[in-house]
Amino acid sequence: MNNKYKKLIFLFSILLFVISCYAQQSNPNIALGQPRDSDSTDDFLIFRTQYVVSFNPDRHVANWVSWNLNSDWYGDAPRYTKFLQDPELPKNIYQAKDKDYSKSGYDKGHIVRSEERTATEEDNITTFYYTNVMPQTPDLNRGIWLQLERYCEYLCKKQNKELYIIAGGIYHEGYNTIGNEVAVPDSCFKIIVVLDRGEGLENINNKTLVIAVVMPNQDGVRKGDWHDYTTSVDRIEWSTGYNFLSDVSQEIQDVIEN
Repeated sequence: MNNKYKKLIFLFSILLFVISCYAQQSNPNIALGQPRDSDSTDDFLIFRTQYVVSFNPDRHVANWVSWNLNSDWYGDAPRYTKFLQDPELPKNIYQAKDKDYSKSGYDKGHIVRSEERTATEEDNITTFYYTNVMPQTPDLNRGIWLQLERYCEYLCKKQNKELYIIAGGIYHEGYNTIGNEVAVPDSCFKIIVVLDRGEGLENINNKTLVIAVVMPNQDGVRKGDWHDYTTSVDRIEWSTGYNFLSDVSQEIQDVIEN
């Protein structure tokens, strides 16, 4: 192979890298910044139209999922009925299967709610990938977690808001597992940045509403109120090790994350 040909391959690889970076950064699901921690080895990233997910190869669940939500994402597509293996995850990285949840006592808890991706059948199917699922107790999944999901739906449909959401699990030393070492979060977090329809990063200021919750993944919380579990983004960052809303100016982060 001559030097000229090698140079062309090198330049082409750089071009592909730049295009990939641009595509990632222009993804509206991470418009406020891609969450990052100090250990990139436990973040396998999947960028898709419907959401962005960081999958943990050791825990076999998502570290976080980030997505945009407004009324256009809701539609009439039928709810899919089967959980699926994510085709974007390499075969050498284990993701949960139906048998891992069988008789475990835990629900297959959506991170991005199925109803939030009903504009098309394809959108809805992606919410049933196991990379978008974490083990949740029925009381959490069908109780206060669902309450907050319905509040997000209200904000989008009735208040015409633009939401930027990040959610996932919090794990402490000695966390439980089900099936083939699929990690069970001790609690589940959600961060919701609330803007007016069509607004984005440039519209965030010190008065921007940010809803942050940490909900215990345990029995007995079904009849609670999601407001009782509000917290700060700072606390969630401390618990997870991730920096959220990273593209927001530090001065503004210092206010809204508290």
